[in-house]
Amino acid sequence: MIAKIPGTQLQNYLKFRKDPLEFLYRTHTLGEIVAINPKSKNTSYIIHSREAVKQILTLKEEAFVKGSSSKTLGKTLGNGVLTSEGEVHKRQRKLMQPSFHKRKVAEYADTAVSMTEELLSSYRDGETRSIHEDMMNLTLRIIVQTMFGERLSNETNPVASAVSDIIEKTAQSLLTPFSPPDFLPTAQNRKYKRGVKTLDELADLLIEKGAKNQGSGHLLSLLFQAADEKGEPLTRTELRDQIVTILIAGHETTANVLTWIFAVLAKHPQVEEKMLAEIKDAGQLTFESMKALPYTQQVVQETLRLYPAAWIILREAKTDVEIAGNHFQKGSIFLISPYVMHRNPALFRDPETFNPGRFSKDSGEEIPLYGFFPFGGGSRGCIGSQFAMMEAVLISATVLRKYKLELTSPDEELQPEPLVSLRVKNGLKMKAVKRS
Repeated sequence: MIAKIPGTQLQNYLKFRKDPLEFLYRTHTLGEIVAINPKSKNTSYIIHSREAVKQILTLKEEAFVKGSSSKTLGKTLGNGVLTSEGEVHKRQRKLMQPSFHKRKVAEYADTAVSMTEELLSSYRDGETRSIHEDMMNLTLRIIVQTMFGERLSNETNPVASAVSDIIEKTAQSLLTPFSPPDFLPTAQNRKYKRGVKTLDELADLLIEKGAKNQGSGHLLSLLFQAADEKGEPLTRTELRDQIVTILIAGHETTANVLTWIFAVLAKHPQVEEKMLAEIKDAGQLTFESMKALPYTQQVVQETLRLYPAAWIILREAKTDVEIAGNHFQKGSIFLISPYVMHRNPALFRDPETFNPGRFSKDSGEEIPLYGFFPFGGGSRGCIGSQFAMMEAVLISATVLRKYKLELTSPDEELQPEPLVSLRVKNGLKMKAVKRS
């Protein structure tokens, strides 16, 4: 049974624009599949059914494409692994997979820890830091070093700012059909174009250096050795598209997750104390030491449950298809929100409560399959999920061991901002207090 959302299409659009997260969340009581605009040619459906999620993302994924969302992201990313479809996507993902193998992620762990320690060496006891900017810069440096073999300085603000400007423009294009055309000289369009130029220049630099250092084992080296469907080497444009995709997708989402981790720890001192005790007992922080950090991993998982970077997943049916016993026409659009499903009381006990222990094997609470999916699912699930988990665990542990981060406004409610990924609205400033 497909439910219909009350109100006119215009009324619902305005509610969605005002607060996308609240709009989507309120529909979970209406039914497992909710039609937003049933009279439209291409009806949009909000999915709250685990079975429907399973079928869309895995069992029947061949019947779907990312559709208009890929086209919007493609304006910046080109035809990279995040936006490509079909056989092209399969080939690109297969090419990149070795760089995200568990063995390689273990090698990246040392870089993540050492670069975090470099960042902390610039901290001063009692100073106020922009944590979101710190995490953006840090994760950017890590992804460039591990994937492309290039070491950026601590001062990477121009590139991180470029990513932020691109994300804001792209989010507006994704969430509204009435965004200003790219050719208009608005302030946002100018910032976006400067941002793309900055990333293109970095991609050019990486390509030039990568051409001289082939065989290094980095992802860039694999790209130089790769061939397209005709057996020919990748063009400069194809190299650029993959590099820019990894630059944006490989650090912005993790930076947001880390920002949320520090925010929720500051709001939950007992959780922080338990996590800190575990970190102190873990010894030197390496990939192997993650085994000694089960509670820290639970903190990361619970943060991903409440504040998943991928707050919404969009799919478009490329053929007529049956999902969860319902028939849908070609062109139907499906909105799957991990943010909403992770907060559904039918799936999680006390869903609004921050409780890392729910991910413990001894909690007695079963984490529902396709009810918790912060990295998506199927062949389009996040290729870097192990990398992201490693970063989140080891970076948060490294920071927490040396500094206590306190909210500058402890009573202020933290607001999520749903852009391309889920940010803390207006950033996050925290006081860094050195631990004795």
